[in-house]
Formats: sequence, structure tokens, C-alpha cells
Amino acid sequence: MKKGKKLSDKKIIFWVLGIFCILLIGATVYTVLMSRKASEEVQGEAQDTQDQFVTYNGKKYEKNPDIRMILFLGIDKESTADLGGNPGTNGQSDSINLLVLNTKEKTGQFLQISRDTIVPIDVYDVQGEKILTEEGQLALQYAYGDGKEKSCRLTKEKVEELLYGISIPDYFALTIDGISAAADAVGGIPITVPKDYTYLHPAFQEGAKITLNGSLAEAYVRGRDTGELDSNVDRMERQSQVMQALLVQMKTEEVQESYASIYQKMQPYLVTNMSFERLESLAEYEISDEILTLPGEVQEEDGKAAFYPEEIKTREFILKLVYKEIES
Repeated sequence: MKKGKKLSDKKIIFWVLGIFCILLIGATVYTVLMSRKASEEVQGEAQDTQDQFVTYNGKKYEKNPDIRMILFLGIDKESTADLGGNPGTNGQSDSINLLVLNTKEKTGQFLQISRDTIVPIDVYDVQGEKILTEEGQLALQYAYGDGKEKSCRLTKEKVEELLYGISIPDYFALTIDGISAAADAVGGIPITVPKDYTYLHPAFQEGAKITLNGSLAEAYVRGRDTGELDSNVDRMERQSQVMQALLVQMKTEEVQESYASIYQKMQPYLVTNMSFERLESLAEYEISDEILTLPGEVQEEDGKAAFYPEEIKTREFILKLVYKEIES
């Protein structure tokens, strides 16, 4: 009996030692993994910090702290009251314009971004869970949100990725019928028609100086010749022109006196994360007549237009737009 008891005690000792070793090994592995994770997080933070500085072709650049971006979206589904449906049905960002502001110099310039730009589109289900990512036109990303803030955020993030990680803190989305309302609210938008667009409306003759009321403004920014592969290029130019002219019109004394009233009228048509005061401050900026575009080319894919930015030229373009060279 004693011998059997001693044998049982040995087994117990071995079991205890075994469990202790397993726990010791587990603790060691856990410590190593956590240390590695901490190290990776620190490296990630260091990388984020290093992004403030870029070295290119032997020259060092620093992000310009005076540059601020606002993403303007024109949505092709009428009125936000109709939005909020299933993912993929919430409209598309028909017009995508990035307003690049210099807060020190109080100047601004528009960068057109083609709706046909091919990017990885994140597709979501009805529960809001991402189910896959596939290449598609940038305009489609808006459709896979909620038709409101999430759609704007998803589109904004894709534009940030497209432009190599630049930060775009603000967005302003306006539905198509909102463009008409905006034109009427500011008393019309004066423009000079740059080309012959009489196929859109008889009033749009080349060189004509006209004031766009609501219905004319919508026809001017929405219409395109669907028979032409690159017809969106002309439409983008018109959309940027109207947005630019609208900001100029906002600087007039008559409009400035009724900002609050105009803002209230526009509420049913817009989605933005900007305060009224922030929007009002845009009247302080001088907006350049020159409209920027990304370098690249339009190709035909499955009967549709596909715009591909030229990588090296786009990198250099963003470097010049957002960074400033550090003198050695």
C-alpha cells in the first residue's frame, strides 16, 4: 500500500511539474508576443511621425501645416430624404472636387477628381459589414454607405488613399436638386460658357455670359454626351466651374448678409461635418481660376470609362501640392 502510495505521489509531482512548465512556456510566449506587438505599434507610430517628412530625388520635404482640404461631392440621387436605402443603392458621387486651402495666405484651388477613377471599392452588406473589396469607379463607393455621413466618410477615405494618404478632414455633399436650390438661394450663379454646350441647352453657347438659375444650373452640371467615352471630362470642368463660381458669389455683400437663411434652405439637400461658421469662413479665401486635374488617362473597359492616374506624376503632383521643400 505504501509503495502504491509513493508511486501515486510521484505521478502527482510529475503532473504538477508538467503543468508548471506549460504555464511557464505559455507565459514566456505571451510576453514575447506582447513585446513584439508593442514594438510593431511603436514602429507604426514612428512611421506615422516620419510621414511628416518625405525624401524624394535626394531632396527632403515637410508637410505644409497651412494646407487644409475640403472634399466637395455632388450626389446623383435627389434629396437626402430619399436616401438611407440598401447598400449599393444610395446614389453615386457624380462630382468629386477637392478644395485645397492655404489658411495662411487665404487662397484656394480646386482639384478635379474623376468619378471614373479606378480604386478598390469596399462592398458592404445590409448589416453594414464589409463583405469584399473589388476594383470599380470611385463614384460607386458612396453607394455602399448609408447615403449620408458614412457614404461621405467612405468616399473621403478612398480619395485619401488615392492621393497617397493625405488628410482630408472636411467634406460637403450636395444632391443634384440641391445644386438647383443653391443657385436660386444665392440669386443665380454667373458664368461664362467655355465651349459650345447647346446640346445641353440653347443658352449654353460658347462665350455666352449667363447667370445660372436653379434649372439651368442643374442642366449645366448634370448633362453629358453618353455616346462619348470621355464626356465626363467636360462635365467635370463644368461642375468645378459652377462650384468655383458659387464660392465667388458667396463673397458678395448681398449673399453674406443672408448666409444663415441660405444655410437653412440648403439643409434638406446637404450632408457635411462642417459647422456653419466654418462654411461661412470660405468667403475669406481667394479661389484660383485655374482648376487642377490628376495626371492620367481614360481607358474603355466593358464599354465604360476607366480613369487611371499616372503613378509617378501623381506622387510628384501631391508632393508639390501638400509639402514644401526643406532647405539644406
